[in-house]
Amino acid sequence: MKESKKTKGLKAILKGKRAQIRGVDFALALLIFVIAFSQVIIVLSNLLIPSLVQMQTYSQEQELNKLYSNIFFSEGNPSNWGTIATSSFTDFKLGLMHTSGSLDFTKINRLTNDLSSYWNINYLNAKLSYNLIKDFAVSVYSPITVTVDDYTAAFGLITLYGQVLEYQTPIENAKIWAFAVDNNDNVVTNFTTTQDISGSISYTATLNGPDSNYFTVVVFAQVGEIYQDYKVIRLERESAGLEYEIVDFHFRPFVRENTASISSAVDLTVERDVLSDEASVVVVFPFSDYGVEYYLGNLTQTTTAEGEVYEGVGISIPSDGLAVVIVNERTESTFSAGYMGVPMFLSSEHGGIFSHSSFEEQQSYISKTQLLLIRNVLLKCQIWYW
Repeated sequence: MKESKKTKGLKAILKGKRAQIRGVDFALALLIFVIAFSQVIIVLSNLLIPSLVQMQTYSQEQELNKLYSNIFFSEGNPSNWGTIATSSFTDFKLGLMHTSGSLDFTKINRLTNDLSSYWNINYLNAKLSYNLIKDFAVSVYSPITVTVDDYTAAFGLITLYGQVLEYQTPIENAKIWAFAVDNNDNVVTNFTTTQDISGSISYTATLNGPDSNYFTVVVFAQVGEIYQDYKVIRLERESAGLEYEIVDFHFRPFVRENTASISSAVDLTVERDVLSDEASVVVVFPFSDYGVEYYLGNLTQTTTAEGEVYEGVGISIPSDGLAVVIVNERTESTFSAGYMGVPMFLSSEHGGIFSHSSFEEQQSYISKTQLLLIRNVLLKCQIWYW
């Protein structure tokens, strides 16, 4: 018998409803799958992204450690590059270790700003010597800080006020040696300690010498037997009146270890002003155990591969501890001065951090710092890497 039209219509309706149900089932299954898959993605992201970041950070830290070792725990190439002219380098690699096994202050001094091109170490050349893609910066400074917060100066009488700090905390009973050197190499000294002055741990150092328009002022601090720091400023009397102001130094001499008297003498060169008549050197240092307070000497005019220079050979320094070498240069009518530390601090305040010019603009970097011995003094040696 033929199916009735009513039966056929009913079957068609049921078939359509079954199709709709299968469509709903599929859509629901797809929705559940998408939700489950998204949850899996979220879980994997939470697990994998930190892992990838950690792997990247670990890789950078490994690179940083290797670079730190290359610079602070190797002699570089050639091993005696500290006393070789920059133009004579072949296959140069930066390394600051001395052959004796401690850090070499001569090599550190070559990383300071304002050196003549004869001695200057170019940052880009140092970077390329290790085939680096990323950038780095090198700094050497003291764990303690001596400050000159204020001063008065009149008629040869200079009074300094400051503190000795460790992480911004004032240190009591720190030893303080203060020096003032005028344009005629007259040197006056003062020894004191930090103490409680009107509720503040600080020092006052008074230096009483001849009246002068110019003074180079150096303050050393010592805490314990192996922590030292220095501060150097230049005072010049204003053309009218009695007031003194802090001014910049005029040049940067290069001070290096004397090879014949290792650790107890230095050699020095500085480009000579064509109008200059004479130049002299004053070496100041913490003098508690040496029986002397400073060394004086004259520099000679000479022509070398560096050019027309003033030169000093075998200038005495203490066998250990920090020192500051001051050079005074005179003409008939003018006077100029410069200084270099032994070692020169690589900091924004002293010899400049060794890096490219945009280092201070960096916001993201990793770094490594260790306390290392230089002339039996512990200094912070730091590398930034980004």
